[in-house]
Amino acid sequence: MKIGFDAKRYFHNNSGLGNYSRDLVDTLVKQYPENRYFLFDASPSTLSLPANTIAAVPHGSHFMWRSYGIQTDIKLHGIDIYHGLSNELPFGKWPLNTKKVVTIHDVIFRKYPAHYALFDRKIYERKTRHALKVADRIVATSKSTAEDLKVLYGVDESRIQVIYQTCAEAHWKSYGADTLHSFAFNKRLPSRFILYVSSFQTRKNHLQLLKALKHSDRKDIQLVLAGRQGETYRTCLDYIEEHKLEKQVLIFNDLQNAELPLLYRCASSFIYPSMIEGFGIPLIEAACAGLPLAVNDIAVFRELAPKGTLMFEASETESLSKAMVQLNDMGKMNHSIYLERFKSSVAAEQMFALYQDCLK
Repeated sequence: MKIGFDAKRYFHNNSGLGNYSRDLVDTLVKQYPENRYFLFDASPSTLSLPANTIAAVPHGSHFMWRSYGIQTDIKLHGIDIYHGLSNELPFGKWPLNTKKVVTIHDVIFRKYPAHYALFDRKIYERKTRHALKVADRIVATSKSTAEDLKVLYGVDESRIQVIYQTCAEAHWKSYGADTLHSFAFNKRLPSRFILYVSSFQTRKNHLQLLKALKHSDRKDIQLVLAGRQGETYRTCLDYIEEHKLEKQVLIFNDLQNAELPLLYRCASSFIYPSMIEGFGIPLIEAACAGLPLAVNDIAVFRELAPKGTLMFEASETESLSKAMVQLNDMGKMNHSIYLERFKSSVAAEQMFALYQDCLK
């Protein structure tokens, strides 16, 4: 079987969509080496790929190739399955023998338009509608997203399959006490702290978390925030300064991916106050580290969170504050049974079965 992928995120994105692309493709290559895998991208960041993997670049014009001209190269390579890994499929005429699969991670732009610029919403809407129309099979990364596709776009349930994401391989490994001690010392981490990993965006709700910390009036609660700067970053810094929370809040904006598993394992617990998510990879990362969790009471978290997770109403400061206090006193947990369904090998097995079903 020849399987092609939209590899833009695989080569050029170091966060969620990039991790999803690399985790899935790399595991498929390992588990099913009898196939040939084609990573379609106009300018691959590396050509150091496994023997059965090919970086497929344009044979003609590069202009708009990913969205409008890629089918020529798909036909040239004789691709059996083409998988759009990040919510879109190319426009234009497709080779008759190529089956099309798309992964839809979320439709947050449709449910909560206020969080997106008008131009961005129009682009996302056009790409999503097109992908849903032309795809032979649709992969949703959660039941919550699958339900959104049925309700908001009228997609027939028979065309959708839910296949959960995993998290990066580094989070599944074990780390020695000396390694963790050295990391904690170098980063000046407190001995116990509640961790939140997310970029500083409005929907990620950092400011409400800080308000809940202030409301708790518990000076022993230490909070570590790790994520890229965004539109709420400055506001959060101002709040910390205004309410004199500098001794209780530590922020990292520049951690490397390899450092994240160490940060999780140095934490005593994990909190997730985000208002809107399509999946929630940090849940899986925190569970790999054996952390007790507290999450906002939204549909996707009710679906994905492990047993024993605390639920709160993130829009209510009192509810979030109580969860922080309770979480701060909890000990490490064993989530091994829960984690079985999120292993990369499981996702790859389910995806490959879907590919085979497409060709029947």
